[in-house]
Amino acid sequence: MAAPSLPLAAPADPLYGAPVIGPGETSASIGDKLAGSVLAPAQRGWRAAAAGAGALILACAGLRWTLAPALLDGTGAGWWIGLAAGGLLISGLLLLAGVEWRGGISRLTQTAALLCAGLAALHPAAIRPIDSAGLLAASLGLWAVALLPDLAVLRDRLAGQPETLRTRLYRAAASGWRGSAMQWLVWERACRGLALVGIVVAVAVLTDLALAFSPSIDRHNTLRPVALLVEAVLSGAGLMAALAVALRRFQGLDGLITGRHLDILGRLILAFGLAALYCHVTDGVTALLYGDADERAALARRLLGDAAPAFWSLMIAGLLPTQLFWIGAVRRSAPALGLIGAVVAAGLRADRGAITLAEAGATGSGHVSALPDALLVPFLDGLAGAAAFLGPVGLFILGLLLILRLVPPVSIAEARHLALARNAGAGPVHPEPMPASRAGLGAVFASEAGLAEAARGLSVLERPPRLDAFGPVPLPEAAAALHREERTVSRLALLGAGLGAGLFLTVQGAGAGLPAASEATASSWALLALPAACAAALGAAIGIGLALAFALPVFTVRMGRPHFAPPPGLGECFVLTVLPSAGSSDPAALIRRLRGLPEFAGRPLAVYGPVASEPRR
Repeated sequence: MAAPSLPLAAPADPLYGAPVIGPGETSASIGDKLAGSVLAPAQRGWRAAAAGAGALILACAGLRWTLAPALLDGTGAGWWIGLAAGGLLISGLLLLAGVEWRGGISRLTQTAALLCAGLAALHPAAIRPIDSAGLLAASLGLWAVALLPDLAVLRDRLAGQPETLRTRLYRAAASGWRGSAMQWLVWERACRGLALVGIVVAVAVLTDLALAFSPSIDRHNTLRPVALLVEAVLSGAGLMAALAVALRRFQGLDGLITGRHLDILGRLILAFGLAALYCHVTDGVTALLYGDADERAALARRLLGDAAPAFWSLMIAGLLPTQLFWIGAVRRSAPALGLIGAVVAAGLRADRGAITLAEAGATGSGHVSALPDALLVPFLDGLAGAAAFLGPVGLFILGLLLILRLVPPVSIAEARHLALARNAGAGPVHPEPMPASRAGLGAVFASEAGLAEAARGLSVLERPPRLDAFGPVPLPEAAAALHREERTVSRLALLGAGLGAGLFLTVQGAGAGLPAASEATASSWALLALPAACAAALGAAIGIGLALAFALPVFTVRMGRPHFAPPPGLGECFVLTVLPSAGSSDPAALIRRLRGLPEFAGRPLAVYGPVASEPRR
């Protein structure tokens, strides 16, 4: 379908300057660019990067096995947990707040959170299995549900091509998604519900880590959970900045990941860097002025003793570089942002690594014990420490490269939504002619507003036809015009949360869960409240997944419900399908009524149906 050559962009926001999407981006160009990055053959640079990451993994695994075969590296567990929790917090808060520019980085954030949660699960850690399961479920659920419309785009792009494994894979993964108003409504509710689940899990896991490490003299301050939360967001923002700069550079996505995205990430790193510095300075001043002898000794050990390498690595690499973003030129420089973001994310490992190894006893319970502080700074431990750090990093890079070869690096649906809102003429102008006639009518519109007006006009007939709306982006106005309502997601989420928490508490009460280390620990609310929150979140994620499955044609067709959708060739258009009811007007009369609507208030661009072999414009 034709697209305007130079669509007009909305005025730049004076607060940040650059627009949130390139002025030349349209719905069609976004689909071509992002789907093409997946369906095109792998470039030489991607193959070299994947081979390098694989070689790094093998080399590090060999070094670890040769130099320290008996030592399982637990120092990275807290770091990967922090990165996963930070990614979940960033993506979840941006989604719940309805921030429109999130589309440029949301897919990258969710993918990184999923990979980090998986790597955290591979390390021996101080969190309970239910915490790890909740973190993985929230990351995987949000990533998979947000990906569903994009999988349908890839499926439609492969329609008509020879049957291959990739074609069957995308067809199965899309689960019959057609982009109806009801499907979009359920999808939006599911994404928001999973975002809330991710936030709850991230806060619960980080608080559980802080409480698990609180018996240590210099870690029992009540500021510690807040510091862990702040550092999680800081490390997640640093990782996102590094990945966004690399993706923007090597895949040519300047129009989707714009300078404004980079500026916002720089401001985010600056703000949370200040907050993390405040937490550490307050912790030190409190210990110096009001602490007892043990706390002062712990502070001296941290500043000048054997813990000094970890502390000063945290300060020099993890926190102080964030203050460079006070300088606007540094903040808006893509190379500087990517480099500082990577250094900050890596530097925070010195503090995250302090919450490390879970020593499981015969009963299966765990408690935290600090490793030697030299191990918290990987390269101070020689080749073994460097291998423990670089091996998982190589695995993360390899996983990211593989995922970005299978799915678009930026959400197609969210990028299209932003382009339609910001760029005049970003929608369809002249739909491609479709051959074969179909049972019922399909009216193509330039915008959702026109589709909604047409739906209202047909709904007032004495015997209104059966209507449904389809589009490439969420359709809230069309759903309201069609009187579509959705309550299943919230109900199943609450039911799943209640069942998950209840089952966990029942198992704990029966003595089959984590046994208490002491009576004092058993009576602590945190022993049950935090893992119960993770269990509730796990149940809610399962409930949300079931609610979304019930809205997909794969399920509804099997249940015998009627299913009528436009052909894949109209997947980038706003389409109103019309099925005449018994005794209602014939298709020709419905077409005349549609064509009689005002040009800018409901008149379609084209109408397809059984009464004509060509579209009626």
